[in-house]
Amino acid sequence: MPAGEVVRLPGLELAFSPDAKGEARRWRSLWGGGERVRVALEGGGVEAVREAPVPLSLATPEGEVRPTGTHLRLNRDEGSRLSLYRGEVALGEERLPAGEGAVLGTGVRRPLLSAPLVRPAPGPQGEVVFRLLLPPGARGFRVEVRSGGAVVLSAQGEGGLFRYLPRGDRLSELRAFALDEVGLEGYPSDPVPFRERYSFYEGKRRLPQDPKGAEALMRRAVVVFPDDAEAWGELAFALYLQGRHAEAKPLYEKALALLDSPDIRVRYGRLLYHLGRYAEAEENYRRVLAQDPGNLDARWGLAEAVLALGRAKEAELLARQVLSLKPDYPLARFTLAKALLEQGKKEEAKALLREELRQNPDPEVKALLARLE
Repeated sequence: MPAGEVVRLPGLELAFSPDAKGEARRWRSLWGGGERVRVALEGGGVEAVREAPVPLSLATPEGEVRPTGTHLRLNRDEGSRLSLYRGEVALGEERLPAGEGAVLGTGVRRPLLSAPLVRPAPGPQGEVVFRLLLPPGARGFRVEVRSGGAVVLSAQGEGGLFRYLPRGDRLSELRAFALDEVGLEGYPSDPVPFRERYSFYEGKRRLPQDPKGAEALMRRAVVVFPDDAEAWGELAFALYLQGRHAEAKPLYEKALALLDSPDIRVRYGRLLYHLGRYAEAEENYRRVLAQDPGNLDARWGLAEAVLALGRAKEAELLARQVLSLKPDYPLARFTLAKALLEQGKKEEAKALLREELRQNPDPEVKALLARLE
């Protein structure tokens, strides 16, 4: 059984679930004629789309199914369940019409449920979250994910939510089927295309602790999806963390050309600061704050930039604003202390540095405090 494969023959397509078990045979008569296909399904499922008169038989322990001009699904999870979307199927002496399903060997036949509505959204850990609006009468659902001409996942669920963790770097699509009370699969939803970004999220998970490992993963991510602004931005960040600032700069600019997001621009501003381009850094931070006044990363970065430009009083005000909104913001006290030192307020600066060192044992903070004491 070619489990997980989508087998395409002239006039016939068979899509086997990853857990399909049994035997599939194709042959041509020595006396001429077209191909014939027989599938003996022992477990898992198969979907058949028959567009030409290719003789097809589906064998199960409950009996043999001989479709004519059909689109159908057969599942063997718990007994044999047949869902017929188009055409007819001979079940012994009877015929099953399109739009009905049958639990083979029991005499149970039901009209099929309509297709669910499916909406994808990105999840916080890199997963794709699919929200399903199931039709009345549904007791659950089955989802099927295809990628690169293969069925990579077939799974059941309940409720109206399905989370899919990326397994590779590829374009995939999901279809969903509502399950009725006897387990028959209804009509399939329209395919919902989505991107699996395994390298991106695995690389992001490694930052900032392992920038070298993250770099390798992000380079793989941008090869697969060269228009992925987030991946270009994270690749630039991995280089920045390694001190490779000159290499990071054009990558940040490429990311911003694809997507001018606050996260990418704030990090680009920090890079410009470390390159000594303080006026450009200030401009970037102000652009972010013009669109998102509550962005504390941009406000703190702006405080650092204007301090480097010699505007200590303005830097003090910005740092105090950050601390008023988030008292534990990393290094905000450090920035405020530096601004106060520029104004000759040494004792207040030392107190801030001690508190910062208690909360955040940063070597720069420790070195500055040591010089003052």
